[in-house]
Amino acid sequence: MPELGLTLVSGRHHLDREVRWVVPTDLRDPRRYLSGGELVLTGMMWRRAERDSDAFVRNLIAAGVTALGAGDHPDFHSVPSDLVDACAEHDLPLFTVDAEVAFAEITERIVQRLSAGRSGDLASLLDRHRRLIAADGIGQILELIDRELGMECLVLSPAGRALRGSLELGESERAAVVARAHAADRLPQKVTLDRHRCYSVFGIGSTIHTGRFLVVGDDHTRWSPERRLVAEQLSALLMLELDDPSQRPAPHVELVTALREGRADEHLLRSAGLPADGPATVIAATGESEALRETVIAEVLHYATAATMEDPLDPPAAAWASRGGETVAVLAGKAALPEERARLVAWARRSAKVLQAAHPGGTGAIGVGIADPVASPGGLRGALEQARHTAALAQPRPGRIEVAEPDHLVSHRMLLAAVPPDVSRAFRTRVLDPLLEYDARHRSDLLPTLRRFLECDGSWRQCAVSLHVHVNTVRYRMRRVEELTGRDLRNPLDRMDLALAVSLD
Repeated sequence: MPELGLTLVSGRHHLDREVRWVVPTDLRDPRRYLSGGELVLTGMMWRRAERDSDAFVRNLIAAGVTALGAGDHPDFHSVPSDLVDACAEHDLPLFTVDAEVAFAEITERIVQRLSAGRSGDLASLLDRHRRLIAADGIGQILELIDRELGMECLVLSPAGRALRGSLELGESERAAVVARAHAADRLPQKVTLDRHRCYSVFGIGSTIHTGRFLVVGDDHTRWSPERRLVAEQLSALLMLELDDPSQRPAPHVELVTALREGRADEHLLRSAGLPADGPATVIAATGESEALRETVIAEVLHYATAATMEDPLDPPAAAWASRGGETVAVLAGKAALPEERARLVAWARRSAKVLQAAHPGGTGAIGVGIADPVASPGGLRGALEQARHTAALAQPRPGRIEVAEPDHLVSHRMLLAAVPPDVSRAFRTRVLDPLLEYDARHRSDLLPTLRRFLECDGSWRQCAVSLHVHVNTVRYRMRRVEELTGRDLRNPLDRMDLALAVSLD
């Protein structure tokens, strides 16, 4: 296909390899979306350092990929030499994609070739898919699934937010679906919520975070190979549409670097596509896992702007970037109004809860801080410092994602954050270890009951109702807590000791 302007860089001795399918992706590790024989197209958004190329290629080799096509990255005029070297070392054919050629066009041409050798019905269906690329792709692709395959579907964000589709799932159901999808070694994944409801979850790769999901109201394990092939292609088309730069918040390293150095001004805000006047909020996430940091940030930015727009897929008025163990975002416009902050924090916490359940154990703690809105570029530096201090107050532990807000700067969290970790652990151990040992020895629930009792502001009845036990059971457990800890729950100072220890648990 010379008209596509592809240039072979390495792997000429493998030109006879068969291409089973084509998958565009910029995930650092796309193995769970691959089943072997794919031609992978990448814009190299995963590359942050030279060493990333070897890791990326190793993952492709492990998945049995046929070849790699690279290009379309705004910062690279040619394929980096480290990627060329990695492909040569691991014997993976590599070609470059001309900047004027869209991945969608390459996908379209390969699908045409593949469909020519299959049944007439499938070829006709795939031809309709091809025509959808030039139209309102997302809406019409989902309509096609409903109409041609006879099943309702829904596109979900990594944290389970419904983006678009006709399939109705409640919030808890969506959270359960994405948790199973995140935990799966390979996609698609069959998910059964109860005996009567079975869904199939297909992966939609992402250039920023851990990917979105296409949920179909049917069991794909019972499909014919042709039908499953159609679903995979629909997922690939959705990936192309959703990963369009106009559909996601763009990384803007220059703005974030200037913000960290106190140089952010009106010009830089406008260059990042943000208004230079009006409210702006700074969000900071710290922790070891860059992928999880960026996923939480992306969820918050999309949610914040979707709440003020008719279409939840509209691009947010935001810019972000990751630098040195920290991900910083600037959110502007209506979504940054002071009255929106509570809703923003609530969604950040819900996203953190879903992602934490999806990655048990995690790769590191994540702290997220959301600052008070500011009215001018000159206040952004102070907002960043506030967001950083707030993130530090989140006090995350390994495998946890915690979210804090500026109100915590004037609470006990500020005092706890100033205490050395060893001292905090010693305090928690001294107060709570008797309860932990008792629970372990007697298989009881003293510590969970204490936590719920404190959450219910010391209300015996409310605590009993929430735990589905008799109020006398709560009274008995709390007497045991007092005996084991030496604290009197009627004494405000003793209750404060217990509350602080529980908050460190």
